[in-house]
Amino acid sequence: MNAELIYAGIAAFLFIYGLIIGSFLNVCIYRIPEKKSIIYPPSACPKCNKRIKWHDNIPVLSFFLLGGKCRFCGEKISLRYPIIEFMTGLLFVLFFIKFGVEKIYFFYIIMVGYLITLALIDIDRKIVPDGILKYMLVTGAVFSVFKFGGINLFEGIIGATAGGTLLLILNYFTNGKIGEGDIKLASVIGMCTGAAGIFSVMFYSFIAGAVVSVFLLASGKKGRKDEIAFVPFIAAGFIINALLA
Repeated sequence: MNAELIYAGIAAFLFIYGLIIGSFLNVCIYRIPEKKSIIYPPSACPKCNKRIKWHDNIPVLSFFLLGGKCRFCGEKISLRYPIIEFMTGLLFVLFFIKFGVEKIYFFYIIMVGYLITLALIDIDRKIVPDGILKYMLVTGAVFSVFKFGGINLFEGIIGATAGGTLLLILNYFTNGKIGEGDIKLASVIGMCTGAAGIFSVMFYSFIAGAVVSVFLLASGKKGRKDEIAFVPFIAAGFIINALLA
């Protein structure tokens, strides 16, 4: 078996694994704000409360086989579920293409899981759960200690201070439009990327936020006074920075 086939096989495996993780993230996005267990009980239809059978819970595929509806009651299933699954699988492959199966690869896919969950919760609830941030901070610190993420612990602490301070200043000059959760997240990401990394992440975040905001305003989907969740843009900035660095 040649190297190209092995490479393709690993990429395919990671894509499928990413789909499965994406399905789990969908559970986290729904249950964590409700303070429910992410492990038990098994997934069920929110309308008829019937438990979803394993063959109806295959990432992406089951959505299309079921026509986007619950098998039992016909309730529509949000298209967002397969999109998150596919996006997670795709990112697992993109980071593999970028880094290969190195230690830093595992750092990034773990971070992707945290950030996708936080981004969708922020969109849905306008909150940034402290519990996820704490796990994310511990992950960043551990990877920094062993330099798996490319920086040491001291650089991580400097980055955390820089990230939190940057958004705290912006919060002051925007009359509180930058939320407390955004400030905490910037600090946590700074722990994972260092000072240079967090400034680059925030640069891409603001570019992404500006582009999407202009589109939403131009399309009439948002007004000038409407709040727009910022965590998705921080997540996008982190991913763009990692893939372009």
